[in-house]
Amino acid sequence: MNVDRIENDLFNYRFPEEEGFLYGFNLYALLSGKDVMLIDSAFRSQAKQVEKDLTSKGLILTHVLLTHFHPDHAAGLLALDRDITVLGSPEYKKTLTKDIPQTVTPVSFSDGFKFGEFNLSFTPAPGHSACSILIDINGKYLHAGDNIMSRYDGKAILPWVEFHELAKHIPSLEMLKEMSRDRVLLSHGPELPGEEDVTRAIDDRLCYLKTVLSSGGKCTFEEAVSGCSCDYVGKEFFEQLVAGSVN
Repeated sequence: MNVDRIENDLFNYRFPEEEGFLYGFNLYALLSGKDVMLIDSAFRSQAKQVEKDLTSKGLILTHVLLTHFHPDHAAGLLALDRDITVLGSPEYKKTLTKDIPQTVTPVSFSDGFKFGEFNLSFTPAPGHSACSILIDINGKYLHAGDNIMSRYDGKAILPWVEFHELAKHIPSLEMLKEMSRDRVLLSHGPELPGEEDVTRAIDDRLCYLKTVLSSGGKCTFEEAVSGCSCDYVGKEFFEQLVAGSVN
């Protein structure tokens, strides 16, 4: 685990990829005095390590905000106190598959949420999951969740999406592009530090997804990525995607 200070009261707990695992994890910590809000919880192992570090510094984990409720983002809640406030999309029940000890408080897409000096606003971005949200932090950072994924060595990871959700995922990526941010945080992989890099990353994913959709899932992997400027890892995601097109 590495801890990177992004700015005052905003930290990134970074878990590099382990051998045999495609991606690592980012858990972002927002501080308000001694209280801490985490964005995502990863698995139990990562959540425990972060909470232990926070406790050693005299800090108290009070909130967890989920970009979405896939197990690699929400399972860490099982290792945390039941009194922690958990926030997430109003659509969380469509994705959450485990019984967690906490009650989920749905975020408001109109009112946002204030945590200390952090003003958070939320935008639904379905596709990767029914409950995916984009998180704006003080109008400066935009957390894209799993709408963009990469490895810490910079290699792009193919989007994970089910075929029947392509028609939702593509507009969510187009919306992310239109938001024109130059500091985009990811659940997996390093921050995208400039608008040019953000736009390129989104365009590559849109090119891939639109090619698969227009072919009805009948294209080869080489055809699907032929218009992209990057070399993707995670070919198994493509195989799962096109397999779903026959159902």
